[in-house]
Amino acid sequence: MSSSYNYIPNSDNDKGIWINNFKLKIAVHGPILGLTAAEITAIQKDADMFLYILNMHEAYKQTVNNISAYKNLLKHAVSQQHLGALPIGPVLPTAPPTVPEGVFDRISNNVKRIKAHANYTDAIGNDLGIIAPTQSIDINAMQPDLKITIDAGRPHIKCNKGYADAIDLYVDRNDGAGFVLIGRLLKLDYIDVVNLPLNTALAEWHYKAMYVIGNDNVGLMSAIVSALVKKL
Repeated sequence: MSSSYNYIPNSDNDKGIWINNFKLKIAVHGPILGLTAAEITAIQKDADMFLYILNMHEAYKQTVNNISAYKNLLKHAVSQQHLGALPIGPVLPTAPPTVPEGVFDRISNNVKRIKAHANYTDAIGNDLGIIAPTQSIDINAMQPDLKITIDAGRPHIKCNKGYADAIDLYVDRNDGAGFVLIGRLLKLDYIDVVNLPLNTALAEWHYKAMYVIGNDNVGLMSAIVSALVKKL
């Protein structure tokens, strides 16, 4: 999703709440923001159609769940009670007029016009729900989530960088040295190519990491992840 959409929620249910508010508030603010009556009506029709389809989807999903439950009871007795009437499909209200595809694309284009209008204010933007929420990151709670696989016999460690600049990656090779720093990794996709000692055929190595922002460690040390390493 492009950054122009970042005020629109991700989930469909939240989109439904958002677009219903936008539909109601655009009737109030639209005229002073340069939208014609026809444009406001088109936005309202888009909202009505999306909300209708959203409700239809939920209604049919519940019906499918009811049918599945009925089917499962039909296959194997649970309480020895009569199953009762068959599940029936949902009864839906009359559908609104259909609209072209791209409801939220059209809204995004209208929002660009709205924000560029001389009468636009942040208060209006908040009322319409078209100002993206400010994200607050608690760097003290940041913690790497290391994932490890064996790639061609070698430990392959991956980590999501998130808001960090790098990670400090540590390894304990069960050689008595404990955890030692492998290095500060800007690319969080690392294959450990160190060979096992000459007289060792199998060893368990452990890894942990901490995020870096700027030149400083931040947040919490990751959980330890382990890998069995075989001599190649």
